[in-house]
Amino acid sequence: MSMQLSEVRPLLKNYDLHPEYTEEITKKTIKVYTDTGPYVLKKLSSEFNPYFVDSIRILNEQKYSNYVPLLRNKQQQLISQYNGEYYYLMPWLVNEQEEERDARHQLLFKEVANLHKRTEKKISLDGQEATTHYEKLTNKWDEEKARFETFVEQCEKKIYLSPFELQAVTYYTEVSRAIEFSRKKLDEWYEKMTDKKSSRVVLTHGKVSARHFLYDDDGNGYLSNFEKSSYSSPIDDFLLFLNRTARTYPIQSDDVVNWFYSYQKDYPFTEEEMLLFIGYLAYPERLCRFIKNYSKKGKKSSELEANKQLVRAYWQFKNIEYFVMKVSEIENRKKMEAEAAEAQTES
Repeated sequence: MSMQLSEVRPLLKNYDLHPEYTEEITKKTIKVYTDTGPYVLKKLSSEFNPYFVDSIRILNEQKYSNYVPLLRNKQQQLISQYNGEYYYLMPWLVNEQEEERDARHQLLFKEVANLHKRTEKKISLDGQEATTHYEKLTNKWDEEKARFETFVEQCEKKIYLSPFELQAVTYYTEVSRAIEFSRKKLDEWYEKMTDKKSSRVVLTHGKVSARHFLYDDDGNGYLSNFEKSSYSSPIDDFLLFLNRTARTYPIQSDDVVNWFYSYQKDYPFTEEEMLLFIGYLAYPERLCRFIKNYSKKGKKSSELEANKQLVRAYWQFKNIEYFVMKVSEIENRKKMEAEAAEAQTES
């Protein structure tokens, strides 16, 4: 149910605002028109990310100003509680910049690179973090691969296969190769990490999207909606973005590769980060999850719906595969060029 002016009017008084009328943007977001200009009021879930407010503090401490600020209420708080709900208020940005989709995303990822660069910090490693992560991930991947193999073997014993089973058997070879590729990258990452004494983390946005990159009257771009933000590896923002973007019909998107390298130009991944990034992306997580869920008795959706979900997961897998192969080619070429240049220097 959308927010009504009558229910938020008392809340806005706590910001010394006198609303004239409101306009629904989403079910949880409204544009508020006042005598001092328009604002955006956003309702948070009752269990919102506790790091949200901390992230705003960190941005200010690092003197990072390219984000849409949260306005403080009379108690100088960024989050207001009213009738058991949580809200925050922002100035309204016109966001009328007209540009091509590619240009907007290029600027978006340059800004994400800027965000990561400004908030980077080093963390010490005691030598066990990489081992723990490696063992946990390899065990999980090995278990899921074995489950897929068992499922296919059971299907092959049947005379008649359901549409879901037929699709799963058809996909098996590609999925198996993808898992092997992911394991190889993970092995390479672990080998690089064995002697590392430190690593880096950054303030990640948590939900990078062109919808969260807004323009002001002067055409300056700002990141908005840090509700999912946290300190983690720089690879996380693009991992989440790509997994979400790839959920579409099969398409070979060179634009996404270009956006990735717009980011890399300003804030390149380390060799270890790139290996882990590629390994994570290449792994067919969603396909394996659907096989697992289908195999559980009593937890099947309708056969038609299950098959639709599997096909969509396969489309996502193939879209990501294209990105992985393009980036792998580019990184291999860069590595060969660097080695050739080094050999020439030594000679």
